[in-house]
Amino acid sequence: MAQRIIDRTNVGEVLQHIYSSGLNIQLTLFSEGGYFKIRLAEKNAPLQGTTIEEAVTDLCSRLSKEYPVSSFASWWRTNFQSDDHH
Repeated sequence: MAQRIIDRTNVGEVLQHIYSSGLNIQLTLFSEGGYFKIRLAEKNAPLQGTTIEEAVTDLCSRLSKEYPVSSFASWWRTNFQSDDHH
């Protein structure tokens, strides 16, 4: 299953779903040197891509793998994964 990049108009909705999903995480998203990174568990990790759409897509893919039985992961797979390889 391929991951399609979310559209810019969906970034806010996707971040809201992370917020309201009940995941017990503390997350910081920041830009440094032209790249987006996240801070999770006191560690910085680069996100794939150089646009906010690519970065949030990568973040969501990681969260859905880290918490595969969460309501967020289910919502993400249903709405943003596709069988098309782009």
